[in-house]
Amino acid sequence: MRPLQTDLSIYKKFNFEKPPVGVKFLFNKPERIKRLDKTLGFCEMLKEAHQRGTAFYFDKDNEDCVGKMPLGMMDTLPVLESGQFGPELEIYQEPRANARIYQHIPTFARGTVNYVAFAPLEELTFDPDLLILYATPRQAEIVLRAMSYSTGEMWEPKAMPVVSCAWLYVYPYKSGKVNYMVTGMAYGMIARGVFPEGRILISIPWDWIPTITQNLQEMKWVLPGFNREQYFADMERLARKFDLKL
Repeated sequence: MRPLQTDLSIYKKFNFEKPPVGVKFLFNKPERIKRLDKTLGFCEMLKEAHQRGTAFYFDKDNEDCVGKMPLGMMDTLPVLESGQFGPELEIYQEPRANARIYQHIPTFARGTVNYVAFAPLEELTFDPDLLILYATPRQAEIVLRAMSYSTGEMWEPKAMPVVSCAWLYVYPYKSGKVNYMVTGMAYGMIARGVFPEGRILISIPWDWIPTITQNLQEMKWVLPGFNREQYFADMERLARKFDLKL
């Protein structure tokens, strides 16, 4: 694997509750990284990386949920694609509603991803395909503002009630878009007790990592206008400067 190219030490300044985690999708088995010694759902692998504190990889035999499907480690089963599970679990009203999600779920082509490596920041030696952050809303605001700071890029979260792993992992990789979701809003994560609610998971694809990292080093994290009195003083000052009536 290509060695880590970007200095990510700026992320330590956040003092995140859980460390950032690098993720790599692989066709070939990674060297010098140990295979996971248990079975988990794909949505649980991030928590495992937080708890384990060392790098690991998993393959299809380690994954015990439908996470194998968006990874292209298994074909979509007709009983799933026909929407039979959703109504049985009372997530969807009828199979037709559940079936529609399969028009949208991002997936890797069958057999193109055979292994997925995870490494918390302190153990991250490879250039990640994704950098995933576990943040409070205020920490997330700083990271997402760093995305927009030099680019004007919009924040465009995408998710659905089920198969959240596809949107946290596969979608950012394939689309090149930063994605984020709020914990406590995805069926599998709730059912498996993966994370407490109200945290923000931010998935940064590799081509955004250098820009966001550089902008975090340059911009102010706490803006003067976050103070109410300063905010109104700034608005008044700018109104005078540009002869505006607000």
